[in-house]
Amino acid sequence: MSSNYTRLFRVLFVIILLKLCFLVILYWRSYEGVSSLEAGLAQSQSQTRRMVDIFDQLLVDRREMPSMEQRLRWIRQEMPSFPLEELLQRQRLPASRVDCGPAPDLMNIDFHNTYWQRALAENLTYYIFGAYYDDRETVPEAPLVRLLTMINQPEDKSFKYPATHCQFWLEGRAKPLIAPVTEHKVMWLFGSAPRRYYPTLMGCRMPKGRHQWEVPQMVSLVADACDRARNLLRVVYEVESQAENGTAATNATEQEAAIEKRPLRFAVCVKAMDFPYEDKSWRLIEWLELMRSLGAHKVVFYNAQMHPNMTRVLRDYVAESPGFVELRPMSLGRGEPHAPRHFHHYAMEADGFNRILNEMIPYNDCFYRNMYRYDYIGVFDTDEVIMPLGNRTTWSELIEISRAAPDYGGVTPATCKEWVSFCYRNVYYPRYPERPKVYRNLSSSFYMLQHVERVREHCNRAAATKCLHDTRFAVGLHNHFTFYHTEKASCPAKSVPIEFAQMQHYREPDTKSLLIDPIIDASIWRFQPQLQAQVEQRYRRLGFLPDERQVAATHERQRLEDESMLREAMRQNSP
Repeated sequence: MSSNYTRLFRVLFVIILLKLCFLVILYWRSYEGVSSLEAGLAQSQSQTRRMVDIFDQLLVDRREMPSMEQRLRWIRQEMPSFPLEELLQRQRLPASRVDCGPAPDLMNIDFHNTYWQRALAENLTYYIFGAYYDDRETVPEAPLVRLLTMINQPEDKSFKYPATHCQFWLEGRAKPLIAPVTEHKVMWLFGSAPRRYYPTLMGCRMPKGRHQWEVPQMVSLVADACDRARNLLRVVYEVESQAENGTAATNATEQEAAIEKRPLRFAVCVKAMDFPYEDKSWRLIEWLELMRSLGAHKVVFYNAQMHPNMTRVLRDYVAESPGFVELRPMSLGRGEPHAPRHFHHYAMEADGFNRILNEMIPYNDCFYRNMYRYDYIGVFDTDEVIMPLGNRTTWSELIEISRAAPDYGGVTPATCKEWVSFCYRNVYYPRYPERPKVYRNLSSSFYMLQHVERVREHCNRAAATKCLHDTRFAVGLHNHFTFYHTEKASCPAKSVPIEFAQMQHYREPDTKSLLIDPIIDASIWRFQPQLQAQVEQRYRRLGFLPDERQVAATHERQRLEDESMLREAMRQNSP
């Protein structure tokens, strides 16, 4: 009996022990789960805090709102001819009644294709791009304001323009000065076509009186003298500073004497840069550095939708060499939309005559913005170089010898003392792609340094010539010559003989027979060491030079392409 009880107690003991073990295990697991849960919750909370911190630091623009002064500077760059700053200043003038010619406000302005403004008179439409104050001593009509416009009226000596007027707005004066338009200089003399607008310089003399020699801030073009204008343009008057002319004179006489002694200053105006698909950035760098070496102090470009690399090059020059390169906005005067590059390029290509008419606008805008700050201005494409020859290597030296040189062809009188321009005969430097490189140790990325073969014959004085225009005398510019100049103060252009300089044109001639029997003319190699170093430095700065891995990858890709072409040729020739 006792043994039975003993066995029963043992069984109960084992059962109770197992239950205790089970409870211990259950408790241990529940504690671990709680700990894991707590750890998981803590980790989740930490991750949430980190995510909140990350979202609190979004990479968005957190700069403060720009000041009104900064915004006005940006607007001036975006809309160079619209005088918003001056218009806002007028709002602070004491209120006064203006019966004739009340000043327009922003809502009155008839903008056209972003950079132009419109005026109407009878059956003519005037699209106005810019306005410029001209008080040069050589200009008999001075002081006057010139308006650079495009008008639906070609050159016609018998045509009588409708009466129009300029309203001049002076600083601090509520009422405008009013003057009639006295001249229309059409800057295209070679025919016309329907639905075209023609580049025209209009002139308004400043009214005589105590305000005659004040530079107006703004100008409007109206039909009737007292109309409220639908346009308002900033009057450009950018004179040379003492820092630019290198003088520190204390009076006018000393200033004039210092200016006469200082070196000549040169600017270059380039036509609309319309290269959306072809990357000419590498050639642009070489050309700019050669311009610098020859003595150009400033090169002005007009942006007509360039390849991104070309835009990058010019913006780098603007940032790194302020004052040397300027990039200005433009659009077509007739009104083809200034849309991003594809349509704009098509519009410029679709009608060559319309494109050429529009080209006169940047040439003359550039000239009038810079005529007081530079002695000579050239109008060039980026494949053109006026190259001094002999022992002369700068344009300053070239101007000196050009004054003494005879006029090729004897067109200008021998008694001339001043000339509106010195012009240099064109000679072509074609590509000749089938011929081997002249300098095998020089990279092909130096286009002008490598292309030293030219046609044998120069063009005559009237064919594709390029000039350096004297800013004292030029009035209206074509890309090859002046349309108008101050005839009483200067003679027409002089063509300088080719022993002193030539205009090197890096393209194919229109007459293909000229390509026969080329000669080597390496005049540019006088600039080779400095030019090559400057170009290479710019390539490195812009990241245009590949590293060894990229070069190897390029060679491998070329090898595979060559093998593929060889296999294809063998397949086609196999029986």
